Amino acid sequence: MTRLDILVHGGCLSEQSARTLANEIRGELPGWEIAIRSAELCDADLLGVLVFPAFLVEGRILTTGIPQKEWLVAKLRAWEKRER
Repeated sequence: MTRLDILVHGGCLSEQSARTLANEIRGELPGWEIAIRSAELCDADLLGVLVFPAFLVEGRILTTGIPQKEWLVAKLRAWEKRER
């Protein structure tokens, strides 16, 4: 099962949008493990993430901000095909 982590800055206005997007894509990508968590200082230090929310596939930054649902699903499906 491939993992998508969505790092959010706790209390930021974009957190709810990220949660809504995660719930929407869960239905389209049932084989994915999708987790939302508050970013920690070590995330910025280790990954170089300066913009939140940040979308990470298997620990690699895919995008930051709130992407369009269709774009995100297309990128995740492409990743899935590459990993098979």
